[in-house]
Amino acid sequence: MSATRLLVLAFVRAHERAHGYMISQDLMAWRADEWANTKTGSIYHALRQLTKEGLLNERALPIGQGSPARTDYAITESGEAEFMRLMEKALTEPEMRPDMLCAGLVLMSALPRARVVALLRQRLANLDTHHDAANTAQKNAKWSGQRALPPHVEALLSFWVHATECKKEWIKDLIARIEGGAYIFADDAPLAFGTPGSKVSRD
Repeated sequence: MSATRLLVLAFVRAHERAHGYMISQDLMAWRADEWANTKTGSIYHALRQLTKEGLLNERALPIGQGSPARTDYAITESGEAEFMRLMEKALTEPEMRPDMLCAGLVLMSALPRARVVALLRQRLANLDTHHDAANTAQKNAKWSGQRALPPHVEALLSFWVHATECKKEWIKDLIARIEGGAYIFADDAPLAFGTPGSKVSRD
């Protein structure tokens, strides 16, 4: 649930107050179901769980003109800390599934530019460690006389090595673009997407 958890916190934070239907519409418009496996049911589950953990505050809204009764949410101080923790995880920790990285990239404008660069550089260092480990495993699988796994597993290890190399080059290019002034971040003007009070675009 980590990617959905991060996205829900981020959209409540950006809106300052938001209800489940609004968040669901925003995330589905962003096609988060495809790149973060975020479904409508998981959004409402995340809202309940985050509230239970004290990361969101809930408020019941009465029936209004043309609108049903519903509950809206605001992020708490603990929720802000959890949002920052999850953003750091999303941008620094390589994972087999891309869900968290996708969420981190979508939301990176909520952080200052220099902070995003620092987190991405940490991701590069972590990718170096993964690359070395995969490279060593590949060599051991290829040259070891005692195979704990079938020989064709070397193809999987080769894929991991190549994929890690590609990821490293892509992150390096992204860092260069950000340092070159690409995108708008939380410490830029006008107000960046994802910062509290910013307009959450569905375009």
